Amino acid sequence: MKVKLDLRPRSLVESRRRKVNAARVLLVALFLAFVLVGGVTFGLSYLKVRGMGAQVAMLNDQVAIQQAQNLKMSNEIKRLAGVEAVYVSALKLLQEELPALEFLNSIETSLPLGVWISSVTVTPGKANIKGNAYVENDVVEFAKGLLEAGVVSAVDFPVTTRVVKNQESMVDFTLSCQLRDLASISAATPGEGGGIR
Repeated sequence: MKVKLDLRPRSLVESRRRKVNAARVLLVALFLAFVLVGGVTFGLSYLKVRGMGAQVAMLNDQVAIQQAQNLKMSNEIKRLAGVEAVYVSALKLLQEELPALEFLNSIETSLPLGVWISSVTVTPGKANIKGNAYVENDVVEFAKGLLEAGVVSAVDFPVTTRVVKNQESMVDFTLSCQLRDLASISAATPGEGGGIR
């Protein structure tokens, strides 16, 4: 058995015990601060990474929703393009054919007994009628009847020529008419607007 004896004076031993090694305390404090800061940084980084992971998942969900909506919108645009094509073709038909049909109907309804038509030429916005009548007054009545039909906006004064056909005196006439567009045809009332010029 070994016994260690300190033979130094008691006051020297106590003064040595009271001394604090400042370098060692500083090193321990720095080490503890480093561990503490590292732990806090790691914890905050972990929480931030988890939060960013949740944000990424949410953004991925939103991207998936947007892609699904984009696909639906593309399909809807294709469907509407088909519907628009049908409407465009119908509108083109209405703009080109319906005024001519309405004009022919107005000729039929306003044609007096003593007047007959030899030719009708219809172009967009304009129509020319050639025909025959027994008297000029019937041609004027025919022009007035066209104006009352609503499809005609104006009728030029008839150009008439007295001729003899098959030993009968007749009147050859030519009428030039201005046709309304489709929108004003539906809005116009019979006899409204226009007149014989």
